[in-house]
Amino acid sequence: MLGSSILLLVIGVPRFLAELMLVPGTPIYERISLGEHVSDKDLDVLENSRLQAIEFVDLPRAYTDLGTAYLIRAQRAPDEESRRRYAEMAIQTISIGLNMAPLNTFAWSRVSSAHILLGPENYPQAVTAWRVSVQTAPFEPFLLIQRIHIATILYRSMDAADIALLKDQIGMTYNWNRAKLRAYAAKNGLIDWMVFLAPDDSDMAQYMAAK
Repeated sequence: MLGSSILLLVIGVPRFLAELMLVPGTPIYERISLGEHVSDKDLDVLENSRLQAIEFVDLPRAYTDLGTAYLIRAQRAPDEESRRRYAEMAIQTISIGLNMAPLNTFAWSRVSSAHILLGPENYPQAVTAWRVSVQTAPFEPFLLIQRIHIATILYRSMDAADIALLKDQIGMTYNWNRAKLRAYAAKNGLIDWMVFLAPDDSDMAQYMAAK
């Protein structure tokens, strides 16, 4: 009985401390997930909280959150060297988390984005990560439009099966919220892509191209 209690204590206390370390960075990560801008100071808090948590327990969430912070650093990097360094850190760190929790569709999407930042030579790896993100959660409202945008960058590196997945994603997004899709496409210069990829015999092409 005493031995079982000690074992539970040994296992439970580090995990409790790890979860406690996550607390300061969690609201910041939530804002990132909602697409909100966070400051560099906020990223410092997120990074430190995840690094401190990992000191106690290898939590997949801590690694994927930390990699997300590195990805944002890469996207904001003032020079190519810094961008590549942070993108590589993002891939490495998120991949550790994915090895423990491989169904994290958001993490796979972020790995894809990080590979894109490393240039066309990494586009095949970006396509692979994009494909897994779609396969793990085909209908994920918080990722649908982002996936479409990523795919337009990677289109020339995709095979026929990937393009079929992309068209399915566009169809889902159009049926889910066509106005939001069109507004995003117009804002980001993707209208021609939406028309090109519109499902056959649908009204999507006409709707997307309408003034």
